[in-house]
Amino acid sequence: MFRRTTYQQGSLKLEERKRGPHVWVFRWWDTDANGTRVYRKQQVGDLSEYPNETAAKAAVDTLRLTINHQSQRNGVTQMTVQSLWEHYCREELPFKDFSTQDGYISYAKNWILPRWGHVLLRSIKTVEVERWLREATGSNGTKAKVKCVMSALFSHAVRWEFTSGNPISSGIAVGSGGKRGPSTGVRVSAKRAKAPTVLLPEQVKLGLTMLEFRDQLLVLLDGALGTRRGELAALRWQDCDFENDTFQIEHSYYWRRGGILKSTKTEASAKPLPMHPALKLALLEWRTQSHRTQPADFVFPSRLYGGRKALDLAAVLKRKIRPAFEKVGITGVGWHTFRHTAGTVLAELGEHQLTIRDYLRHANLSVTNKYLQAASKTKRNAQARLVEAILPVHLLPGKTAEVVAP
Repeated sequence: MFRRTTYQQGSLKLEERKRGPHVWVFRWWDTDANGTRVYRKQQVGDLSEYPNETAAKAAVDTLRLTINHQSQRNGVTQMTVQSLWEHYCREELPFKDFSTQDGYISYAKNWILPRWGHVLLRSIKTVEVERWLREATGSNGTKAKVKCVMSALFSHAVRWEFTSGNPISSGIAVGSGGKRGPSTGVRVSAKRAKAPTVLLPEQVKLGLTMLEFRDQLLVLLDGALGTRRGELAALRWQDCDFENDTFQIEHSYYWRRGGILKSTKTEASAKPLPMHPALKLALLEWRTQSHRTQPADFVFPSRLYGGRKALDLAAVLKRKIRPAFEKVGITGVGWHTFRHTAGTVLAELGEHQLTIRDYLRHANLSVTNKYLQAASKTKRNAQARLVEAILPVHLLPGKTAEVVAP
């Protein structure tokens, strides 16, 4: 016979500790991998975190949702977006990349929860969220990311059977069939307000002349390799293979949370890059000036932290790079400017798109295409060839018609 699964409230008790404050402990029944019923318990927190039983009970609401996810009783009809977010933070968010975690927390705290935190899941409607995002103050990119976070939350709710559908990506209930996809969900434009800054090779050369050696090398490496800012900061001497003239771009540096060296964004990002003789000579010269030259040391270490952390490239950009380029009349320069510039210059030099994709270490070509912008000179030349190809010779004054025999 099938056993009816009931909704558990569990039990919450305050247990004494010989050392430190008393601890709130939550207990409930569970079924292990063998189908055996077992009694489990978990510490919720101590009295310093939850000074009374009311606060402790509020803290176990999220855990109660987890242990009852297989219950046939409708115990989550009153679930709010705030409760869903807390459950998501407990069950799924910790397994994401640190930068993704911080981004999700920021969008939830500043955008989603202030407006929707108190609203029941079943009350969230696609059009209402869409209107809210349209009227909100913020860039298209920010609104698109808010939508993505909300969609991830509701996908989590669907997977845990807290709700039957995702109103953000699709208003159709799961299992009901019919058309699905972004077109049936919240529609938000992610179009850029302006195109990213791309420099001409002459502009990069001019800016380099205004910098000191360390900052020259930073810009030269970023412009020649097309690396991301975190990858440039994470570069260590062991990643520079001077014997085989290659760079091993295997890590990225994340400055928050005390500084973290993490794996690259994708598998494609970890592919090696060639080392030009000029880059090799510049790096060898820099190593003679650096106080940190062990294989595991950063190529650009932070002196403030004795080399334990990577150099703060955001501060270098603000204090050194941007002012230098502004002196020669070039504004709006960022670290990603040099990555966009690398892709565009390679395209100007006639390199194939697949080569550019592999050089920038993108996972797919569609991302690479966003980095490529034709310069005005190239577009003018292309237009000249196009006009010459389609313009009849007798159409404009000064052109002599060619008689073609029938």
